[in-house]
Amino acid sequence: MLPRITPWAVAATLLATAAATRPTSDRYGFSTYREESGRLVVFVDGYPASVAPQSPYIPIPVVVAMTKKGPSLTFSPESFTLIDGEGNSVPAAGYDELMKRYDRLNFDRSLVRERPIAVGSYVTDLNQVAARFYPPVNGGTRIARVELAPSTWFTDVLYFPRPPAGVGGVLTLRVEVPEEAPVAVRFAASEKELAAN
Repeated sequence: MLPRITPWAVAATLLATAAATRPTSDRYGFSTYREESGRLVVFVDGYPASVAPQSPYIPIPVVVAMTKKGPSLTFSPESFTLIDGEGNSVPAAGYDELMKRYDRLNFDRSLVRERPIAVGSYVTDLNQVAARFYPPVNGGTRIARVELAPSTWFTDVLYFPRPPAGVGGVLTLRVEVPEEAPVAVRFAASEKELAAN
């Protein structure tokens, strides 16, 4: 006897297939994408990277929130990896490297102030933790490690060396810390992809 297939089972299968084949994570604004895994919710804004796609370093604004109970988690630039549309991975830039080779930090911060990353009140109502992995000159003290406890969040701009395939196609920001499932946010960061997506 064949198993009975209910309409709920068909709907669940269709939703799972759509989620697996969608090119990007959930779009939360014009250039903001959102992904959730385990206790973490991660937002990524692809717009700043689209402004100067040939720059040697790519600015990626992020918001990371811990929305569920459990032990605290510690984040540093090493917690983040950028994967380009062809699967090439690049780690976050080192602070000293960026200070010596990149002169757009103040411009990037101004751009992010003018166009803040879009997140919901279910994040902004939590307690915000200070984060400054890459402060610009005269931009405050560097915070190399950020600890999130339950019901807290942080926002910052991460920097990556421009990946071999550039910013075209769908990029992935992978967030990985010990004791927690990785989060992979798939997002667009080129004018063409943002307009089409």
